Amino acid sequence: MKHPLRIALTAATAAALTGGLLTLTAAPASAAPSGLDSDFNGDGYRDVAVSAPYAAVASADQAGAVVISYGSAKGLDSANSQLISQSSSAVPGASEKDDLFGFATASGDFNSDGYADLAVGAAAEDTTTGVGTGENSGAVTVLWGSSSGLSGGTALELPPLNYPVGYGSALAVGDFDGDGRADLAVGSNGSNGVFIYYGGTQKSGTLAGRHGFAATALDESSNITSLAAGDINGDGLADLVVGGNNDKDYLKQSVYLSPGTRLTFSHAGDVSHGTAAAVGDIDGDGYADIVTGHSMEPHAFLPGTSLGGNVTLTYGSATGPDTSRMPVTITQDTTGIPGASEANDAFGYSVTLGDINGDGHADLAVGAPYETVGTEEATGSVTVIPGAAAGLSTGTSYAYNQGSADVPGASEGGDWFGSAVRLTDTNGDAKADLAVGGAGENNHLGALWSLKGAATGLTTTGAVSYSGTTAGVATTGHPEFGSRISDASVCDV
Repeated sequence: MKHPLRIALTAATAAALTGGLLTLTAAPASAAPSGLDSDFNGDGYRDVAVSAPYAAVASADQAGAVVISYGSAKGLDSANSQLISQSSSAVPGASEKDDLFGFATASGDFNSDGYADLAVGAAAEDTTTGVGTGENSGAVTVLWGSSSGLSGGTALELPPLNYPVGYGSALAVGDFDGDGRADLAVGSNGSNGVFIYYGGTQKSGTLAGRHGFAATALDESSNITSLAAGDINGDGLADLVVGGNNDKDYLKQSVYLSPGTRLTFSHAGDVSHGTAAAVGDIDGDGYADIVTGHSMEPHAFLPGTSLGGNVTLTYGSATGPDTSRMPVTITQDTTGIPGASEANDAFGYSVTLGDINGDGHADLAVGAPYETVGTEEATGSVTVIPGAAAGLSTGTSYAYNQGSADVPGASEGGDWFGSAVRLTDTNGDAKADLAVGGAGENNHLGALWSLKGAATGLTTTGAVSYSGTTAGVATTGHPEFGSRISDASVCDV
């Protein structure tokens, strides 16, 4: 069963795109880089990577590209952006038809120089790795941070898989071995293997080494659809939520504790089924909680579904997922949640956690990109459910769409507002701002919105929106800028 908004490897549309890097103002030479997890130029403001995976580069259809929107005291600014493809200077490889560069992205400082780096998956890249032909084997490139932004890159060595398929279609970053450095987790479309590339001090093809494990909750030929990282059991090491499809159990979400270690690594059980996942401490007890989004419509072969989609909260504990507290499932029919559960809303298609109001509790933003607004179908909406000591506070939730006051644009059919969501502080005020992708905007050219966090919650005052064309993405074809935003989980089934 395929969701109508699936970002498919076989999609036949693309856009024309140039592949150069835009010039950015460098930080002063004397300024030390911030060390923030997504601050690529080290200026003290977190940045956001937004994918246009179906964009063409020159004549290469669906080669794919990534636009970096740099943070500032005012938040995201379309004038301060950078376009990167495999045709960019010092980026490994070449922009080729159907590579899908940018299909997944995740950020962290992999070489310990204080500048965040960006891992980019090209899920349909052709390589000669392995016994098979290498067609659609996939690839992962690390783009390196610097005072002038992302500059150059290194192609990661693929593990010795017999028939690699879609390597790099799922990525997540966390300190999986507890050494204080960012590590990278990589999943693929062709197996249940997850590979951890350890962060170090070098720009090598394996970073500081590589370790793989089998996600035993899935069978060997599974399709890994999502990865999400966070410290669920409070031991100081990042844990990993792996989503994937078994032959007989679709869209499982399973928890693996300390996946970067050999001694304490363990499968800590499964959580609610879902198409997407996010990890963060919602109740403030020191254990990261897990939210799974399940955007699929009810079907006999799909456990855990609800009309119009749902999200489920599973609490963290010292042993992993807390079995002493029942998971909490929320739909648009839940009391206090705006709207109503309607077929094909895709509520839960994208999920992200971050502290919007600075109260120490992670808040949840949920994309429903197929939501009807007025008479316009599939225009999309995003719902925010605040976190609190008691969990998700549905009674104080609120929603935005392009028809909301001061949100740029207008609600039009097929915009897919909410196709990706990401909560992160882009203006340095210690409150998470919301980046929203609308991959269908303007006939699938796509667009990005940014709403600022505040003590009272998100505010539309000063909200901005722009398309990838401001950074050089051409207006022909269907690049779907906003399909992915770095470190956010979206549906990929």
